[in-house]
Formats: sequence, C-alpha cells, structure tokens
Amino acid sequence: MIRVGYIQIVEGQTLKSMAYEQQTLGRLISPRRGTIYDRNGKKLAISASVDTIIVNPRDMAKLDIPLVPIAGKLAEILEMDENAIYTKLIKKTRYEIIKEKVDKEIGDEVRKWIKDENIGGISVDEDTKRFYPHRNLAAHIIGFTGKDNYGLDGIEAIMEKYLKGKPGRILSETDGAGRTMPFTPERRVNAQDGLDVVLTIDETIQYLAEKAIDKAIEDNKVINGAMAIVMDPRNGDILAMVSKPDYDLNDPFGVPPGEDPATWNGHTNEDVTILQQTV
Repeated sequence: MIRVGYIQIVEGQTLKSMAYEQQTLGRLISPRRGTIYDRNGKKLAISASVDTIIVNPRDMAKLDIPLVPIAGKLAEILEMDENAIYTKLIKKTRYEIIKEKVDKEIGDEVRKWIKDENIGGISVDEDTKRFYPHRNLAAHIIGFTGKDNYGLDGIEAIMEKYLKGKPGRILSETDGAGRTMPFTPERRVNAQDGLDVVLTIDETIQYLAEKAIDKAIEDNKVINGAMAIVMDPRNGDILAMVSKPDYDLNDPFGVPPGEDPATWNGHTNEDVTILQQTV
C-alpha cells in the first residue's frame, strides 16, 4: 500500500507525463514566418506554403500490401531514389521524413494517391518556405534562412525571435508499439504565425543605389567590391545600404557568378592563395 501511494502521489505526475509522451505521436506544423517589408509596404521577404511528406514505419508494417510498390510510387511523384524511400519505410521508428519543402501541387498529388489507395502510415503536413521576390536586392540587409526556416544572417537573424512564430502540432494516439490507434481522431494545435517587420529601406532607392554601384565598379574597374549608404538627413533613416558583391537570397550557398560549378568549393582561387600565404 505504501508503494502504491508513493507511485500515485509522489511519482504520479511524472509517470502521467511519461505515459502521455509514449502514447502520443506529435507532428509539427511550421508557423508562417513574418513578412519583411520596406518603408512603403513592399514585400522583401515572404513565406510560401509547401508540404512535408512523412511516414510512420510502424504503421506501414501493418499494411497487407508490399512496400516496394509504395516506395516506387512515392519515388515517381517526388522524383527521389526508390531504395532510399524503401529504407525509411522499413525502419523500426515512428517518424521518418521522406521529403521536405515539397510544392503544394506535388503534396496534393500525394494526398490524392493516399486517399484513393487508402494507404495508412503516410502523411502530408503543412510547411513553409522562405522566398525573396527581388533575389539579390538588399541581400546583405535582409539576410536569409536555413533549411529549418531559422534566420542565419541579416534582418532574418537579428529579428528571429519576432519573425519565427510558434510551431503547432498534430497529435494522434499510439499503442505500445508506436502504431497509430485506429478510429481515434487527430487533435490539431494551430501554429502561431510570426510577426512582420518593416524596414526604413526604400525598395526603389535601394534598387537605384545598387545600379549606381554596379556602374561605378564597372567604370572604375574595381576588383574588391564597393559599398554605399543612402540616409535621410532629416531623421537619420537608412533608405538604402548596398554592398557588392552580393548573392541571390533564394540560393545563398549557390555558385557565385563567374565561378565554375565543377570546381567551386566555397572559396575563390584568390581566397585560397591568400590563405596559403598567411599560413
């Protein structure tokens, strides 16, 4: 009786929490990241809706159909390697990501196929993808996000706590083996979208300043880049801030213009030479 009382009273809440975690499968719903605007309300960074394809391999194990054709169909729709998908379908886990940041059209195709074939264990969850409509414009100011939508540079990183929002969850009950319980409804906790950020930058002035710097670099044969700042003298607002060379915000880790993709390793030949001389 003392042991029962100890379990119920002293350890009761801890054990209850452990049981809840064990019996509940939670899938994240990514919040929509806040939009970055210029001073006139023009969008400089937005979040587009995409999907993430996930599977519960323990649910897949309960299916009365072979998994090879399922892997083949997913590979066909998602343009992936069939063996890589099949390897995930047969794992002894409750959660595996097949592909992230899938266009909505592809996600809808997977949803339709799941529904038509009545295949359990595969889910298509909502996600977001960062998009920069003006590509290189104000690249060093705006910055960019990583694969997980976390700000890595510029305003995206500095204002991360305001832009990121709060993730939601899709909760479903599971049995002791981690398989989804049949006939139990999913519970959805909606995500809280991030806050918007308005800059003092004027998109038009930023564009004109970048063009002026490009021309100055070309006319004066500048090899180490250049920068410029445009300020409103009445209040100190920064209307434009340019630094060249820049990069495409939609592909921040891509090969820079003028470099050979086959030999690009993240450094120019000049960078390597300087590093060697320093060492």
